[in-house]
Amino acid sequence: MDFFLETLILLVLIIIQSIFGIGLLLFGTPTFLILGYDFFNTLNFLLPISITVSLLQFISFKSKFKKIIFNFNFYCLPFLVLFLIIALNFKEILNFKLYVTIILIISSILALKKNNFFLEEKTILKYKKVVLVFIGLVHGLTNMGGGFLSIFSSLINNNKKHARHFISYGYLTMGVIQYFILLFFEYKSLDFTKIYYVFLAFLLYFPAQEIFKKINNILFRKVISIIALFYGLIILATNFYIY
Repeated sequence: MDFFLETLILLVLIIIQSIFGIGLLLFGTPTFLILGYDFFNTLNFLLPISITVSLLQFISFKSKFKKIIFNFNFYCLPFLVLFLIIALNFKEILNFKLYVTIILIISSILALKKNNFFLEEKTILKYKKVVLVFIGLVHGLTNMGGGFLSIFSSLINNNKKHARHFISYGYLTMGVIQYFILLFFEYKSLDFTKIYYVFLAFLLYFPAQEIFKKINNILFRKVISIIALFYGLIILATNFYIY
């Protein structure tokens, strides 16, 4: 891939994730699959950058999510591990490009129309354990659990700072686990020549926080979902055109 295009894509995605808490994996995964990366080198390429941004977000704001974090660790993370291992073992027969695109579109529609799907906050929170299992399953298999994670975060707290803090915790823990599993199973087949892109996270994160401060809570929840929906539809059309 052209170095300029690759760098430009990462600059945009790092800024988006620095503001909204998601973006590098949600948008980066289908982007680099379309541009010719295989699924596991895409993970290897994006995870260190995503982990870095999420860590910066997590340590920059403190909120009390002890109970929900316990539930996240207990119900989400084991299924993340299980389905990532399944993905690694069946990589030759799974069409990751199609799967991640479908998940992107579904999660975007749910985020935009969540009041139509979830009648009230109490309803979804009643089944939060099931939702957390589903997030782990989707993220382990496709790397695309961020859309559902953002929906869940907005439901447990409408404040953008608290929502992004929980998203950053989820992405940070899932990312670290994913990366260790990926290194364990696929180390010999991975390309580590682009690890220097991690430094872009440190360069762009702090200026992006000035934009974050100016975005209100409603706009924060909607912008990322609108972008994701249109992006997913374009990639889905491209996927069927290629195949």
